[in-house]
Amino acid sequence: MRTLTPVAAIGALGVVFGDIGTSPLYALSAALAPGGKVDTTLVYGVTSMVVWSITLVVTVLYVGILMRFDNDGEGGLLALLAQLRRARPTKRIRALATFVAILGAAMFLGDSMITPAISVLSAVEGLTTISPDFGSIVVPLTVAILVGLFLVQRFGTGRIGRVFGPIMLAWFLLLAVLGVVAVVRGPEVLFALSPHWIPLLVAEQPWTAFLALGGVVLAITGAEALFADMGHFGRRPVTIAWLAIVFPCLVLAYLGQAAAVLEAGAAGPNSFFLLVPGWATVPVVVLATMATVIASQAVISGAFSAVHQAGRLELIPSVRVIHTSASQRGQLYLPAVNLLLAVAVIGLVVGFQSSSALASAYGIAVTVTLSSTTTLLLLLLRARGRLSVLRAIGILAILAVLLAFLAANLTKVVSGGWVPLGVGVLLLVTMWTWWRGSRRMTIARRADEPLLSDMIDRIDAAPRVPGTTVYLARISDTAPVALTTILDRYRVLSEHVIVLAMRTTTSPFGVEVSSRRLARGLTVIDAGFGYRQRVRVADALAIAASRPVSGFTSAQLEDATYVVSSDSPVADEESALPNWQQRLFIALERAEGSAVDLAELPARRTVIVGRELRV
Repeated sequence: MRTLTPVAAIGALGVVFGDIGTSPLYALSAALAPGGKVDTTLVYGVTSMVVWSITLVVTVLYVGILMRFDNDGEGGLLALLAQLRRARPTKRIRALATFVAILGAAMFLGDSMITPAISVLSAVEGLTTISPDFGSIVVPLTVAILVGLFLVQRFGTGRIGRVFGPIMLAWFLLLAVLGVVAVVRGPEVLFALSPHWIPLLVAEQPWTAFLALGGVVLAITGAEALFADMGHFGRRPVTIAWLAIVFPCLVLAYLGQAAAVLEAGAAGPNSFFLLVPGWATVPVVVLATMATVIASQAVISGAFSAVHQAGRLELIPSVRVIHTSASQRGQLYLPAVNLLLAVAVIGLVVGFQSSSALASAYGIAVTVTLSSTTTLLLLLLRARGRLSVLRAIGILAILAVLLAFLAANLTKVVSGGWVPLGVGVLLLVTMWTWWRGSRRMTIARRADEPLLSDMIDRIDAAPRVPGTTVYLARISDTAPVALTTILDRYRVLSEHVIVLAMRTTTSPFGVEVSSRRLARGLTVIDAGFGYRQRVRVADALAIAASRPVSGFTSAQLEDATYVVSSDSPVADEESALPNWQQRLFIALERAEGSAVDLAELPARRTVIVGRELRV
């Protein structure tokens, strides 16, 4: 059990709150932009929207409710799906939950390419407040910073992660100081804390209020990352850090910006830097850039984790994963994902050129993800029988707010929102196709894989040769195709035959191994790996070998041969999947990582036995 310490709370600032902590750089400017002329009702109304959105969505929903539904300490949308599967819901609820999770995960990944772009770009744009001449270097400098950020991903975040917390603490304290100074100059801005300004704005400027929601949602974009990253420190340190530092500092920053905007008489594209005195611009830009790099790092790491978890939960094809730390299980590096993200992020910066233009593309994917997570929470509560009337009303009320944000952001589709929406839809179709195709493959396999208990006589009667052979199976009760093929064609087996079935558990970490001797020289091992756990055949075999019941020793594994059954899908005219979806699934299956690499098998001692299956 994690203990609550100031060190843990400060560490959480750097890992968990980077995204939401840099939102003041662009959120209020984007929310005020549709209003045109600045007046008291507009500024107070929009500021009140921001403050109460943070309060309801982040403080109440995410910190107060969702973080209580962790999965062995891990959070995030896919952690909710894992818990829902464990609750054994009906087939209809399971399918609905899977679709909602796929939708949310797809949109989260679509959003992850915008956050680094808009965050770093908005910070570097602070240079233009010194001199407009610096405008020509904003995009090149942003690209250079992002290139460096993606290049260092291969080394992991262990070393630089130690300084993230203190830097973000300095950033939040800066937000508080700048906000307090501005509020002291215009204390009447404190009236914006009253929610009555929201209906006043709606009554006076309904269309402006509706459009402003598209910018207000940018203030809560880090909520999902907050939930997903809670596993690094636990719920209590994250909660304390939010309530004691992050939340009050953010409120002060937004109130300060509101006061500065009213004093200046205009919001402009960078209202945050209205708070910064001229002499402090350069150091603030440097600190802001560092904070946005940290925020980007958190989002990139979150994307790595989301793809890895989705692959283990069979929502997308498995990709090559490199674990960058021997002690920190959650530190992952996915080369293919890193490359795709780098190209997308840099392309957005070059294509949109400014944070204000990027803000038009931001928000749609975020709101879909937040709404998906909230829907999964409702489904989980229902599956557990804990969905009381009052709880349902409260969560549905917040879901209605999120759907209002989504409706407002749909107005951005033409001006740039099509980018994350298009990426999200593409990922949604890909993930849904993979899930449906994988289920079809599973059904097809069952027809060709007999029960091991029905083959005991054949295995006992087969001649034996010296050595150990490990057959990888999908289910521990059935015989892998490779084993039946070798028996049928060669009628001979090794002295020691091990059937190893590996599965993904609904827990994030841990290896569960059980073994039994089924026949002479035949051992069956069932190994369950957490959905964030490193999958290594050697780990499961080592655990089994340490138990006398297994019937083999570690020494007998040193020169063992590994046999993998490889299934190649082929199109089927009678399939329930449409032809285009069959073709897409076949292409995805061919692009999936090799079983030898994914399970870290010794390539020189691995044999692959293939067959075709109709999908």
